[in-house]
Amino acid sequence: MRKISVLGDSISTFEGYQPKDYAVYYNRIAQLYNGMADAEDTWWMQVIHYLDGELLVNDAYSGSRVSGKDFPSAACMERLRRLAPAGQIPDVILVYIGFNDFGYGVRIQQYPGRTEDYDSFADSYDRLLKRLTALYPSSEIICGTLMKTVWKEHEDWVFPPHFEGEYNFEDYNQTIRETCERYPVRLADLEKTGLRYETLDSTHGTAAGHKTIAQAWIQCLEAMRLNK
Repeated sequence: MRKISVLGDSISTFEGYQPKDYAVYYNRIAQLYNGMADAEDTWWMQVIHYLDGELLVNDAYSGSRVSGKDFPSAACMERLRRLAPAGQIPDVILVYIGFNDFGYGVRIQQYPGRTEDYDSFADSYDRLLKRLTALYPSSEIICGTLMKTVWKEHEDWVFPPHFEGEYNFEDYNQTIRETCERYPVRLADLEKTGLRYETLDSTHGTAAGHKTIAQAWIQCLEAMRLNK
């Protein structure tokens, strides 16, 4: 079976499946609130089953961003090394992160004249893929664009183009697309499936929402024929 690791934020957490020192959104209370009986209801476990794989590491940290120099930035070496516990190299790495960068309006481009900018999304996502591909050259790395949501029982709610700052949701996804073109990774363009997942808070999926996220991933993976 394929060994599969996940790199993500709160959307991909589930109590008991992260390293013990990690912040978790889906604790027991949040699981009940969102109708999630167990980890089988998460998007990533459904995708792992589709790929006929087994979970190696779920490196998802609630509240984490791609941007930032130190832990828990998704691009920091401490997190990336945890994708391969005890030297077990993952066959597949699923990357679904960036929603918090969008939510906090993290600047997209680096300031002119800087050779490295840990506070920009573009520079940080590039650093993430540069490090991932160097650490795991034999792994199939698949990066997902961010998906829009629906807010259950808030029919008039419209997914905002931005929460803070000047950058639109599409700016972050376009950055992910362009960065993936520069590295030997695959792009799962989840946003282009047009699917939106159900939430109770505009961000974190319910059990039904996770099923939709998994559906988007599987549509993209079908196009790649990765389960064949």
